[in-house]
Amino acid sequence: MTNCARCRQPLPDGPPARSRLTHDRQLTICSACGTDEAVRDLTGLAPIPPTEWPLNH
Repeated sequence: MTNCARCRQPLPDGPPARSRLTHDRQLTICSACGTDEAVRDLTGLAPIPPTEWPLNH
């Protein structure tokens, strides 16, 4: 099983989200992290840089 690159939790079955932080968006993340990145982007908050990963939900 693969883990989320952002929070290190196991990825659920089904298509994973893609991080907005990579140009090619090939970094797979869980839906909770994908939602968080989208909300941060929508509200103008800076993204959490990969140097501060893994995150705790």
